[in-house]
Amino acid sequence: MASDTVQTEPSIDPRAALAALGYPETTEPQRVKGGWETLLWRFATPDGREHSLRVHYLPDREEFARRERLALQACEKGGLPAPRLEAAGDFQGLPAMVLSWCPGRPLLSYVEQRPWAIWRLGRLFGRTQALMHALTPPPEFIATAPDDWLSRLDEEYADLAAHAKTLGLSTSSLIHMDFHPLNLVSDGAAVTGVIDWPRAAAGDPRADLARTEITLLAAPVPPGPLSALLNLARKLILRAWRSGYQEVAGPMPDYRPFRAWAGATLLAEIIPIIDRPNVWGTREDIEKFRRLVEVWAREAGAR
Repeated sequence: MASDTVQTEPSIDPRAALAALGYPETTEPQRVKGGWETLLWRFATPDGREHSLRVHYLPDREEFARRERLALQACEKGGLPAPRLEAAGDFQGLPAMVLSWCPGRPLLSYVEQRPWAIWRLGRLFGRTQALMHALTPPPEFIATAPDDWLSRLDEEYADLAAHAKTLGLSTSSLIHMDFHPLNLVSDGAAVTGVIDWPRAAAGDPRADLARTEITLLAAPVPPGPLSALLNLARKLILRAWRSGYQEVAGPMPDYRPFRAWAGATLLAEIIPIIDRPNVWGTREDIEKFRRLVEVWAREAGAR
């Protein structure tokens, strides 16, 4: 359920948090901006290796942190590029973890800077999602699926979850549920890490694909001089994403019946944080998404 309460960031001393997690000697931790739901710092240890400190602080933080830990372990076991979990614990009552640092930049930044490479980058994006869907999810995820991820929406959209439940759901794939070009780190040639796993689950690839498509199609893009270019490139990125996915997984399953449900889950995540200063979405974006959810629901026969 979404809440209208704006959650303020807690005051965290990253050095104290790192010491509590077993990292007493590090370089000065550098705050990394961009995430909406966690606090993140980058630092190095005396051996020269780089790492990140990640602290969950929003409501449901214990569950988010648990899912992230389990998903990262599944990625390591399956060979998917992702941060490696190095330490986990609590600091000031908040879940905290140390992860390996994935070198590179978000895939979206390469799309902005190398628009001539959009097709190649979009296909890389799609291939990575197909590889992820081939991974076996942790048994802890399977035990509570699919109800745990179907219910991630507000009460007004409960009928969309009920409709999705009639679609012959699978729970045999590791799904990310926030898979977009800001959550893939790349060196420009390959993916070096899939990041931000707090909503991972054992689920149906169609649900995950629907979330990705509606994000690519309609979610607000980060502000900046190239935001107009990104808006114009949406459809080309979508085509490249589908092409790359199909190269690895074969014909893409029909995820369209899940789009309304996926849009409702995105609304449930954005509405509680929309007024925070680091969130680039607006209330106008929320109303736009509400309208799209209604269109997608009618198309799917869900309303």
